[in-house]
Amino acid sequence: MGFVIGTFFGRPLFFSPLAESTSPTEQSPDPASTPKPPEKKGKSTQPQGNPAAKSQAKWDEKSIRSLSLSEVRSQLSQLSTWSPGAAADQVEHWLVQRWAALEPQLACQYAYTAALQGAEESLLLEALSIWATADPASAARWAGNLGSPSLRDSSISTVYSVWAKKDSTAAAKSISSLRPASARGIASAATAPPHATKNFQTAMKWARSLAGPVREKTLDAILGEWTKRDPAGAAAWLIQQPGDVQWALMAKLAGDWVKKDPNAALAWGLGKSTEVAIGSKLAQGPVQRKFFEAALGTLIGSDPQAAANWLASPIGQPFFTSRIGSVAGRWTSMDPMEAVSWSLSLSKKTDRNSAIGAVAGTWARTDPQAAGQWIRSLNDPDLRDTALNAYCGSLSPYDAGAAAQWAVDISAPNARKSTVEAAVTRWLQYDPAAARQFILSTPALDQATKEKLLR
Repeated sequence: MGFVIGTFFGRPLFFSPLAESTSPTEQSPDPASTPKPPEKKGKSTQPQGNPAAKSQAKWDEKSIRSLSLSEVRSQLSQLSTWSPGAAADQVEHWLVQRWAALEPQLACQYAYTAALQGAEESLLLEALSIWATADPASAARWAGNLGSPSLRDSSISTVYSVWAKKDSTAAAKSISSLRPASARGIASAATAPPHATKNFQTAMKWARSLAGPVREKTLDAILGEWTKRDPAGAAAWLIQQPGDVQWALMAKLAGDWVKKDPNAALAWGLGKSTEVAIGSKLAQGPVQRKFFEAALGTLIGSDPQAAANWLASPIGQPFFTSRIGSVAGRWTSMDPMEAVSWSLSLSKKTDRNSAIGAVAGTWARTDPQAAGQWIRSLNDPDLRDTALNAYCGSLSPYDAGAAAQWAVDISAPNARKSTVEAAVTRWLQYDPAAARQFILSTPALDQATKEKLLR
C-alpha cells in the first residue's frame, strides 16, 4: 500500500521535465504546459510531423521575437517532432531567448536541463544574459544553486559579466553573499575587469579587502585588465605596495606586460629602462628577479623566435647561453625545422650543441620517427652524438628498447656506453627477456658491464 501511494503521488514530480534534484525552483512550472527539451542526437535537420502545422508556424528569428508566451511554449513543444540537427538547434536558441525575455527563470531551467542532456552550453548562457540584464540579483542566486559545477561556474561568470557592465558596484557588493565559495571566486573574476575600468587603484583597494583565494583571483583579474591598458601605471602602483603584495602579483604583471610590449617589460624588469613614462624603477632583489624570470619565461613560451631575437640583443646577451635550451625546446614544439635552422645558425659550438640537444629531446616526445630521420641526416659527429643522447633520454621512459638500439649509434665510446646502459636498465624493469637478449648481443657494452647488468 505504501509503495502504491508513494508511486501515485510521486509520479508528477518524477515525470516533470524540470525536476532536476540539484536545480533551483523558485517558480513551480506546470508540467503539462512546460516544454521538454528535444533529444540531442542524429544529423537530420528537416522538421517532421504534421505538414499543416509546419506551414502555419513561423520559425524565423524575426517572427519568433514577437511571439507571446503561450506561442513560445507551443513552438518549443513542436520541436520534439523535429529530427535533431542544426536547424532545430537554431530555432530552439531563438525560442529560448524569446522565452527568457518573458519568463526568464523557466526559460533558463529549460536550457539548463537541455544542456545536461547534450545541448550546447550557449543555450543556457544566452538565456542567462537576458535574465541578468533585467534582474541580475535573481539570476545570480539561481545560477549559484545549479547542481552541475561546470555549468554553475560558466553561468555565474556570465551573470556577473553582464551585471558588472551594468552596475559594477552593486555586482561587487553582492559577491560576499553568493554561495558556494567557489562561485564567489568566479563572480569576483568576472566582476573585476568592468569594475576596474572606472578606477584601477580603487578597484585594487576593493579587491584587497576580500578574503583568501577570492582576493588573489580578483587582484589578478584587475591587474591583468590594468596591464592591458596601462602597463607602466600598473607597474608603478605595484612597486609602491607591501612586499607580500608585490611578490604575489609581480609574475602576473610580468606575463601580461611582456605579451603586450616585450622590450619595455624586459627592460623595466632589468632596471634598464630609459623611458620617463615607465615611472619608478624596480628595485634589485628577489621581486625583481621574479618579474624578469616570469617575463622572459612567458615570452619564450608564447613567441620563442621573439625571445631568441631579444636574447641576441645587447641587453639580452648576458642571458643568452642559459636560455638557449628553453628557446630551442619551445620552438621545436611549434615548428621543429625552424628550431633546427636557428640552432644550426648559432656561432658558438657549445651554444649550438645545447640548442640541438633541446631540439632532439623535445622532438622525440612529439614525433620520434621524424626526429630520428633528422638525426640521421646530421653530418657533424659531435652534433649527431649530442642529438642522439638527448633523443634517447626522451625516448627511454616510454620505449627503452628503441632508445637502447638508437644509443648504439653514438660514436663517442663513453657517451655510447652510458646512454645504452641507462636505457637497458629501464628496459629490464618491464621486459627483462628482450633486454637480456639485447645485452648479450650488443657490441656497445663491454663484458664487465654486461655481467653487471645481467646479475
